[in-house]
Amino acid sequence: MPPLKDMHRIAAEVIDRRNTALLLLTPDIREQRAYAAQLASALEGFHLDVLDQFRADEALTARLVTFTFDDLLSLIADQKGHRLVVVSGIEFLLGSWLSQGEPNQFKRSLCHQIELWEKQPAFILVTQDDPTFAAYLPDRRRDSVVVLKLSDTLALE
Repeated sequence: MPPLKDMHRIAAEVIDRRNTALLLLTPDIREQRAYAAQLASALEGFHLDVLDQFRADEALTARLVTFTFDDLLSLIADQKGHRLVVVSGIEFLLGSWLSQGEPNQFKRSLCHQIELWEKQPAFILVTQDDPTFAAYLPDRRRDSVVVLKLSDTLALE
């Protein structure tokens, strides 16, 4: 069994490397938001809960049916005042996106876009564990971590 990964070290690597994003898979959707907030605090990052953003912003809610993954990336890019953003609460968007085409192809495309993200801020996208996400292997840098399961990390301190 490989050693567990330290999220502090992983976050520092994500901030400093060329591709500055990571997909973190969590097993329990009910605890996901709380964990993302705790992770953001532990890593001195900013927690962006997308569901909360939609609830608070009527203009954003009005765009729900046309909101794309590229729009989500733009929302993350708007957080310029932060070095690291921990993003949660995207399951309602994933449900919409996955219903519009072939789900596994979309999931691989999402992972590929995360792998290619080179903008600031760096981000960790926290979402529900999924076998297609978990099986993603980086195309560009085979030695970098693009998808990580929470179960493969150390507890936060």
